[in-house]
Amino acid sequence: MNPVLRKRLLVAGASGTLAIAAVLQAWYEGEGPTVRQPSGEVLSVPYRDTGGIWTVCRGVTGPEVIPTKRYTAGECRAMEAKHLAIAEAAARRYIRNFDQLNKWQQAALIDWFYNLGANEQTLGSTLRAKFNRGDIEGGCDELSRWVKGRVRGELVTLNGLVDRRGTGEELCLHWGP
Repeated sequence: MNPVLRKRLLVAGASGTLAIAAVLQAWYEGEGPTVRQPSGEVLSVPYRDTGGIWTVCRGVTGPEVIPTKRYTAGECRAMEAKHLAIAEAAARRYIRNFDQLNKWQQAALIDWFYNLGANEQTLGSTLRAKFNRGDIEGGCDELSRWVKGRVRGELVTLNGLVDRRGTGEELCLHWGP
């Protein structure tokens, strides 16, 4: 794990699960493209991710992403917070023993739902089934299998997802009690 990320995670750990998940989201999603206004204000510009999905700010997708709109930093932070809350709600709803997990495991799952959403793939996943059976170690191990994405229609391993899932798996298996 990158030493800067490790330090940020340790600092966030004092604030709890959502702070940890926010660090993961910010680190792995990045800002995306921006434009600087004559006033100096920096605006986020929507772009198509490797899968062709309209994305803005730090990994925000969905109907609120308008391709022709430019988003202020405040708008980005508000949308990111909303999507992080949606991811936390999904983790709480679909992982039965979520409240029994430590904050690092919870943050890894929130990040997984933030990145992938609660959809047919994630809800039918072996990862979810293992967590719901109480096989926490097995569920954590499954994170490293979620490293593929579509590039020009072809399913390929994405290095960014390999790094992201590796961090999630490390947090899930080796951080906390």
